[in-house]
Amino acid sequence: MITSLQKHGLIKGGIMGIARILRCNPFVHGGVDPVPDKFTVKRNPHPERYMDEIIVKKFHSK
Repeated sequence: MITSLQKHGLIKGGIMGIARILRCNPFVHGGVDPVPDKFTVKRNPHPERYMDEIIVKKFHSK
């Protein structure tokens, strides 16, 4: 949620962060779900296929 607030501001980031927290339950397939650059409350497509190394390089190189 902190990352969504930093990227998208208080209102959009808050909405996005709450939607992401609500997805954290046993009925939603888990996986890596980085905060996208564009605002959306939907999950990233096929996050379970991401490789951890790619995520770390792409989202932590800034």
